[in-house]
Amino acid sequence: MASQKVALYVRVSSEEQVEGYSIDGQLDVLREYCRIHNLPIFNEYVDAGKSAKSIKGRQALQELLVDAEKGRFQIVLFWKLNRLARNQKDLLQMLKIFNKNNVSAQSMTEDIKTDSAMGNFIIQMLGATAELERGQICENVKLSIHERNRQGRWNSGNMVLGYQWHKKPKPGQSQLEIVEKEAELVRYIFELYSEGFGFKAITNRLNAEGHRTKKGLTFGIAAVKGIINNPNYIGKIRIGSSLCRTKAGSEVEIMDGEQESIISQELWDAVQSIHNQRSRPTTKTINRHFPLSGLLKCPQCGYSMIAAHTKNYNKSGTIRKNYYYVCSLYTNKGSAVCSTNAIRADDLERWFFGQIQEIVMNPQLLKQIVSAVNAKRDTDRKPLENEWKRLEKELSSFGNRQQHCFEQFEDGHIEQISFVEQLTELKEQQKAIQVTLQKVEQKLVNRQMETMESDHIRNVLTQFQKMLQTVPVEQQKKLLRSLFDKITLPLDRNISRATIHCSSELQQLQLTNQLEEELWKTNNKLA
Repeated sequence: MASQKVALYVRVSSEEQVEGYSIDGQLDVLREYCRIHNLPIFNEYVDAGKSAKSIKGRQALQELLVDAEKGRFQIVLFWKLNRLARNQKDLLQMLKIFNKNNVSAQSMTEDIKTDSAMGNFIIQMLGATAELERGQICENVKLSIHERNRQGRWNSGNMVLGYQWHKKPKPGQSQLEIVEKEAELVRYIFELYSEGFGFKAITNRLNAEGHRTKKGLTFGIAAVKGIINNPNYIGKIRIGSSLCRTKAGSEVEIMDGEQESIISQELWDAVQSIHNQRSRPTTKTINRHFPLSGLLKCPQCGYSMIAAHTKNYNKSGTIRKNYYYVCSLYTNKGSAVCSTNAIRADDLERWFFGQIQEIVMNPQLLKQIVSAVNAKRDTDRKPLENEWKRLEKELSSFGNRQQHCFEQFEDGHIEQISFVEQLTELKEQQKAIQVTLQKVEQKLVNRQMETMESDHIRNVLTQFQKMLQTVPVEQQKKLLRSLFDKITLPLDRNISRATIHCSSELQQLQLTNQLEEELWKTNNKLA
């Protein structure tokens, strides 16, 4: 027994740190146990601020499992089973690895070991209990939110224009208050709609007059529609989503809320009556395929351009449809933010596919494109490397910042509420940086490819043209986006001076293998 090496595993989340399950506290108990029983410690594996919901994201635990498979220790010692897992599937997976490599899992406080059939059974039952407990906690939280709704309590935080919710109200201050300036804007929106203005017309006017949403953004059609349909403004609370009406047994309930009304019941009823009269299934379906939607960028704002069409009547009485690409920002937020900047779809697509043909047939032009793409890749790489270094350095500082926060709390310099708030804020900042870092890393990977060759691009584009004629619509868009980043236009929208921006992934594609395989998978799914 004395020759067996021990791996200590410790896990805490920020909330549990408050409750007394500290890293140092767990480690002290485990180390003392090993000292008394003369067990040499191979390594200590610590997951700080990690949930037991899943193995994913728990780097220390993953390292422990790798070392177990390599036979580097014979015992895994932890303070309590729920430190290891609260998910039965993950627990069984870990036990399988431990048993296969003759590693005994031992809980300090529950006095169980997996070096016997009964021990294995008990630990699995405890794991199932922990998973049940976690599920019940989730259900209780949902039930609590539902019950708050039924009592008319506010559950929307500071997401509703016109209201301000104070987490810590000052003495004599209400927790939920009306923000009069925002409330005036809400009343203005309702009045415009009651006067006959539609969602797009209201959106356009709000943006033209400089109004902003609760988050300080320009208004969109969805934001205006959300305000018009929000019963909070007449002192009500909605239980359930309007989307739930399609689900069997699910209904939307409107309950009395604790908040003051911003608009009158009469204005609300008038607006809802108009909205119900206008609400009908859309008939503006466009059957035509628009392969360049999303790739084509607005020359004014840089947003993607999307499909649109108009109808004209011929002298014979027949309908003639004209198809365009128009700015998506204009479509959603109106002329105060951007313009239609419409481009005839037939003209643009004829030019685009003609350019591909010219690239294939013109060696000199192909060399110019290759040279431009390679130069852009090299130019873009340096600032990406600098950004990656900056993000890595900032990310590495979070460990010390969290540790400092723990020390401040343990020494009594900050209160429990402030402690939890600081940890939560740090966690959110860390997550945001990690997401940004992953994006930068992916961009760097995309630029770590060998220099493009003209023959390779010619082969890719030749095969691309052949495939484009036979693949389904969605696959056609996917192929286009694999070869091209975007299409930009000059401000005068002169198609002859548009620019096709090639993707850095262009050199990576082997159409005879990778793309045909992807095409085969897609066709099978469609079949």
